[in-house]
Amino acid sequence: MPPVMFLALIGAAGIAGYRIVSNLLEGSKSSGRKQANGMRRATAPARDLGKLEWDEDAGVYRPSPKRER
Repeated sequence: MPPVMFLALIGAAGIAGYRIVSNLLEGSKSSGRKQANGMRRATAPARDLGKLEWDEDAGVYRPSPKRER
């Protein structure tokens, strides 16, 4: 009877180890996808904002308001 219990214990440990490793690999895949999506966003083409005007209060350039013709 002890050899059967020993084999059952080894089997249970093997299944638990397999689940842990598969979860770790799945986590690394999803983090890789997140990084790839971030790189795609970072390298996206710049938008054309039209004519910019200097905003003295904020100290930055802002798009000029659209004027009706």
